Amino acid sequence: MEPSARDTLDFVVPRIYVALPNSGPADVTLAHENSPVEQSLVADLVIFYAFDFDTHYQILANRDLPRLGVSVEELHNRAVQNLRALKLEVRAHSGDRVIMLTAGGNYEATLLLLSEVWESVAAMTTGQLIVSVPARDLIFATGDSAKENLGELRRVTSKALEQAAKPLSRAFLQWDGQGWQKYKGFGA
Repeated sequence: MEPSARDTLDFVVPRIYVALPNSGPADVTLAHENSPVEQSLVADLVIFYAFDFDTHYQILANRDLPRLGVSVEELHNRAVQNLRALKLEVRAHSGDRVIMLTAGGNYEATLLLLSEVWESVAAMTTGQLIVSVPARDLIFATGDSAKENLGELRRVTSKALEQAAKPLSRAFLQWDGQGWQKYKGFGA
């Protein structure tokens, strides 16, 4: 594919996907250089990197790294820097027990990569901050101070997974102030 003006590091953003379970041999196996650049995030979520062409995203393959002159770590750092530069309008919509975050419809799941968002959301909850990401455009949060909060988080997550055009994960994630880990407590 011919490079374009947007086929540069300036337009690389992170995208969140669900890691599919290994259920047997693949029908098609890609060579490493043709495989997407991928990093594990937490639980069953992975980060891919894409050029943002405004109308669509083009996932980066490992063959793009030498052309861009970056390592996977440098690519990740630049993608997160570009995500921050988008100055997304993140809004918290409070329900009875669960907060839904919005950021324009394309970047909600990638909010997991922005610690400053979670410092603010943690201040709105009681107990440990627990989130779910049932789809790329949906992210829910609550505090684990009451079992009812986690029950409601499970309910809205299950409903969203049933209705999502591109579902992501059923897993609950726990913010520890530094990063994410898979939540193993009640309702998980």
